[in-house]
Amino acid sequence: MLEEVSTNENYVESLQREVKHHKCTQCPYEATSKSMLDRHVNNVHLGIKNHKCTLCDYQTDRKYYLTNHMNSKHLGIQKYKCDQCDYHASHSRYLMNHINSIHLGIKYHKCSQCGYQTTEKNELQTHLDVVHLGIKKHRCSECDYQSSEKRALKAHIDGVHLRIKNHKCNQCDYRAFQKNSLRKHINSVHLGIKGHKCSQCDFQTTRKSTLEYHIASVHLGVKMHKCNHCDYAAYQKKDLTIHLNSVHRIIRSFNCSYCDYQACRKSCVTRHINNVHLGIKKHKCSQCNYKATKKGFVEKHIKNVHLSIKMILVFCDYAVAHQKIFKSKLG
Repeated sequence: MLEEVSTNENYVESLQREVKHHKCTQCPYEATSKSMLDRHVNNVHLGIKNHKCTLCDYQTDRKYYLTNHMNSKHLGIQKYKCDQCDYHASHSRYLMNHINSIHLGIKYHKCSQCGYQTTEKNELQTHLDVVHLGIKKHRCSECDYQSSEKRALKAHIDGVHLRIKNHKCNQCDYRAFQKNSLRKHINSVHLGIKGHKCSQCDFQTTRKSTLEYHIASVHLGVKMHKCNHCDYAAYQKKDLTIHLNSVHRIIRSFNCSYCDYQACRKSCVTRHINNVHLGIKKHKCSQCNYKATKKGFVEKHIKNVHLSIKMILVFCDYAVAHQKIFKSKLG
């Protein structure tokens, strides 16, 4: 018993030694990161709630809460149904709470600082540590990364430091460090989903960052990074670096291992090796077995072979009577 008490005291002391460099100037609150301190100040002292409902006066500091509000209050979405009574809920957690309290008679441990409640006391403590105290017990030994969850730390180490690609696409050979990257790959490559659309033109993309880049560079003309040697300016710093290396300093730090080819970008060398030395033809025609090393070649092939045949079929009755012409083109 004494050993257990001592262990608990050591645990408490270790938590108290958590480094909290960011202190609130208006109250005793301390945080392990600036983002958590900013959120605390905005929520507690300034009352800032960035996520606002467009149909009523409801405001919240979290997008997740706003989504639940919209679904339950305005859209009437209550997709979670109790199989023991007529109760419906807009969130699975609400249904679970209902079943536990009404049908199973389970008592809850409630958070004193928000509406969170759980049937497990240790889960409540974890909630307090992570959400309200900002405690991140799991630290990376290779960098400054910290996490409140052990599995998140493992995913960080595997993806960032070990470069382990655990997530494999079931439709091609693509592998990813993160599950989110795999999902983006499937949506963009195999499903053709481009969820991020520009409100000012027809541009669509699979990535939010690409859309932001498009809007800033195309519509707003924002070019923050300027060249000191000429009038060139770029939206992203990496583009300016590439410009400096290729135009002014003529630094070509990436070399081909098969020939004397050099480039200022690693991607250029990779593309060169695949095209010239390995002959990899990853771009395939969707209408025949044609393959090419470049996407542009496939587009040209489709335009010249498949689209031209369709044009002849539609507009030239004479050609229809002479099928040998089409066979020669298809061949």
